[in-house]
Amino acid sequence: MYRYLLAAALPLALAACAASNRPADILPAVSPVDSGLGIRSTHHHTVLDGYTHRVPVNPKPWRQQNDSQGPGAGGGS
Repeated sequence: MYRYLLAAALPLALAACAASNRPADILPAVSPVDSGLGIRSTHHHTVLDGYTHRVPVNPKPWRQQNDSQGPGAGGGS
């Protein structure tokens, strides 16, 4: 029983040790403290840009809505 456990745990432990010495893969290419980068320009826009006012309407018959939007556009099934 312990032989199988060792046979399964040993490769996992070795893989974890081999992967732990590569922190450069997750670091950014440019340092965030580099003062030579400058600041990106931003523009102001409101959260309501593109808003369209809509009023509630009464529901339409669902069968006609489904038939008009389904494949064949009204051909039925």
